Amino acid sequence: MPAIAVADLLKKIISQPRISYWKVIGWLAVLQIVINAKTYYVNSHLKDPVLRAGFLSWISSWTYLLQQLLSCVLVSLLCFTVFNLFYHLSARKARLPVFLAAGGLLFALYLVIDQGINYFFYPETFSVFISNPLALTSDILLGVTIITVLTVIVVKVAISNDVSKRNKQLELDKREAEYELLKAQVNPHFLFNSLNYLYARSLPYSKELSEGIMTLSEIMRYAFDTHGKEGDGRVLLKNEVEYIGKFLKMNELRFGVGFYASFEQRGAISGWRIIPFVLITMVENAVKHADATNALHPIRIHLEVTEDTLVFSCKNQKKPRNMAVPSTKVGIPNMKERLRMAYGDNHELLIEDTADTYFIKLTLRNGH
Repeated sequence: MPAIAVADLLKKIISQPRISYWKVIGWLAVLQIVINAKTYYVNSHLKDPVLRAGFLSWISSWTYLLQQLLSCVLVSLLCFTVFNLFYHLSARKARLPVFLAAGGLLFALYLVIDQGINYFFYPETFSVFISNPLALTSDILLGVTIITVLTVIVVKVAISNDVSKRNKQLELDKREAEYELLKAQVNPHFLFNSLNYLYARSLPYSKELSEGIMTLSEIMRYAFDTHGKEGDGRVLLKNEVEYIGKFLKMNELRFGVGFYASFEQRGAISGWRIIPFVLITMVENAVKHADATNALHPIRIHLEVTEDTLVFSCKNQKKPRNMAVPSTKVGIPNMKERLRMAYGDNHELLIEDTADTYFIKLTLRNGH
């Protein structure tokens, strides 16, 4: 595991623990109280009065109480690290050697804590361990076994809860999307008939207005049309390119001579099919946030296609701060998720966001 990845993992455990330290110390404190109560009950009923008095004197001493408190704090810290480390390793689907290496390091840390406490509070026990390590093997194995079993249970429960929470959120998102779809659903025929009526009425008065209505109608028709989609939900690249052209034309009509954008294409696009509205999302984002009024810095859109690779990029000069449009932070993140689900490792998305410019480049491989 690379050093950077290890550092990143440790940082995540500290800053974003899945199982909090206070929960761990709370669980172990309860367990410690139960064990001590059982030990007290058994030894307080010893028949030998000397042994019984010695035990009661030892368990009520400040040394014992301090040792128990320190043990609880340090073992809780160890368990906190173990639980969260193995949780994140499981979530990342780490390989077996990584788990074994982590387990070995944590076992060594357990020995340091266990025997460190013995060294400070019970030197005679520590001396026995140094002279004959096997003498305390059963106690050490018992402690390791308890921590291992707890780790398996805690990590499994945490991951199961995460999956359950994620599924519930997906179900809520699905219902919300269905509700929004029902709210936004419009009869396409009514919409297109209305646009055609407006187009016909505007012809005698303004060629520019009628052209804009027709372009809008064509844009909406593409957005509503599902007949061009294949079984995998993809559309012809040429249709997406035509949509981009009409979208840019609509903005030219909207802003007039104050809108500057260039769209360069290279390569044959006829054989390519892609998921819809990915390229247009990048263009819409550029138009929304660009200062397209500067002829020296137009919105630059570039499409290059080879037999097995598609590269699409947009670069724009940002609007001044006082004119900037607030970002909803929805379009590009949604596009990223759709690309991940549709193309996996066969795509690459590069974003360079500076104070003055925004550049985004999408590369698709073997996508048609």
